Amino acid sequence: QSHRPTTTLKRRRIMKQETALMRGPNDPGLQNPTRRTLLLGSAGAMAAVSVLGFTPLAKAEEPKSLPDYAAWKERNALIVHSTNTMETQRGAIGNGVITASDRLFVRNNLPAPPASVTDNPDVWEVRIEGVKNPRTLTVGELKAMGITTVASVLQCSGNGRAFFPHGASGTQWSVGAAGCVMWTGVPLADVVEALGGPVDGARYITATGGESLPDGIDPKTIMVERSVPTKALETALLAWEMNDEPLTHTHGGPLRMVVPGYYGVNNVKYVKNLAFTENQTDAKIQASGYRVRDVGVKGSPDQPSMWEMNVKSWVTAPLESGRTGRNMIYGVAFGGTVALEKVDVSVDGGKTWKQA
Repeated sequence: QSHRPTTTLKRRRIMKQETALMRGPNDPGLQNPTRRTLLLGSAGAMAAVSVLGFTPLAKAEEPKSLPDYAAWKERNALIVHSTNTMETQRGAIGNGVITASDRLFVRNNLPAPPASVTDNPDVWEVRIEGVKNPRTLTVGELKAMGITTVASVLQCSGNGRAFFPHGASGTQWSVGAAGCVMWTGVPLADVVEALGGPVDGARYITATGGESLPDGIDPKTIMVERSVPTKALETALLAWEMNDEPLTHTHGGPLRMVVPGYYGVNNVKYVKNLAFTENQTDAKIQASGYRVRDVGVKGSPDQPSMWEMNVKSWVTAPLESGRTGRNMIYGVAFGGTVALEKVDVSVDGGKTWKQA
């Protein structure tokens, strides 16, 4: 199964990579809690195209209610595929850059832990290994080590799967398994520097989630543990807030690994262990899952991993018809770890294009 994102009726070019500016704890700008750092490569641009009747190939019968751990979300804005998979309705994303938390999609590889994990978030612990001075830190201690806020796109690698012509298995996401949110936390680079830096030979950052695993099953077959290249250290965060609110357990609170510009699976929720390693983890979710491959080919470690997001876009309004005369057309476009140079728009099925 190939997870490469697909796009329709937009032609984009990308420009040089942009990086987020990280601030230390003594930076004067942090005296103003509303000050923001924007990751241009992930935040994207608002744009538009004609949708021309594109519809998903299949859609499962939709459950009528939200699961308890996500009951606070706006039900009418979501498509509920299952208790672990909910996407934003195409027309509910809004016209601004930031996606409202109660409309943001949900994707869990394992059942969420009890909501009580966020009752006292500052006591949550994460073990940092593969550094010269390994240490277990609480969220409260992390908050004293540095802070930054970035806007970045969070997207499931299967977003758009319902449009794949080969009938891909898995959740039949339309375009709503993505959103742009504000993450607040400590730059991982600050934490690593305080612990003496990575050990020699480290090539990957390996994060492990804190979900409870059932007895009698090999943990490596179901655990959420992902490795990303150490170059991600430039922008990665350990985040405890989303959209200016404490990070809910619905979205990985009390603490989540955030890698701007990388697919959502690499943004490990409930992170309990973070290690700098020479090799990628051998957990199934990394070794054979989330690999770029041809249709019908099984996943294996020698295939490209789903790390950096590709350019992607979709229209959000109007969805099926417009009024007589001129219409304002809205949409979303983003470039993963690189910024968009421009967005071209077609209203005649791709025959002609104009810059948005």
